[in-house]
Formats: sequence, C-alpha cells, structure tokens
Amino acid sequence: MEWIEIIILRAAGSAEQPLDYLRQILKSLMEPGLMKADLLKHAAIPGDIALALRWQKENLRIWGSELAQQIIHEISSFGLIDHSIWIIDPITTKKNDNTLQPL
Repeated sequence: MEWIEIIILRAAGSAEQPLDYLRQILKSLMEPGLMKADLLKHAAIPGDIALALRWQKENLRIWGSELAQQIIHEISSFGLIDHSIWIIDPITTKKNDNTLQPL
C-alpha cells in the first residue's frame, strides 16, 4: 500500500530556522519503506512549510509513522503543526505523460 504523510508547519516567525533544520534531517533519512521525501514552501505564506513523506508500507497506522512523530516532536517549538495521512488510490496513478492510467 502506498500512502503519504504531510506535516505542515506554520512558523511563528521566519521559516529559515525550521527549513534549515528539516534540510539537515532530509540529508540523513534512511527509513524502511520510505520512497520519497519532499520539503515544500508555501507559494504565498513565507512561514508555511510542509514535509511530504511517501511510503510503500502495509502497516499504516492512523497516527502515522514513528519517523513523522519524531519530526513533529522536534519541530513543534517552531510553530503550529498539522499532520495528516493520505492513502494513494490504487486504481489510478498519474504517469509521466500526464495521463491517468489504471494500474
């Protein structure tokens, strides 16, 4: 099963310190089942950043991965946190040619 965890941080001040911290974390991520990790900055709100973790794991827990829980604990001092888990629809997926194809 493929699923995505999204951790959104609304920084109380500048987003530079939490961004630097998350960049350091991303350099050393080695977690079984973790396929991809993306660090995102909001297009219009300078203090909003997100970390998207894409997993290929069967044991999905409603509170997310232990890795996400550790990251949330570490960055919670920077501002407000939102954490959500999304299951990728196994019927369709977007291919590189921008068409939806059944799996």
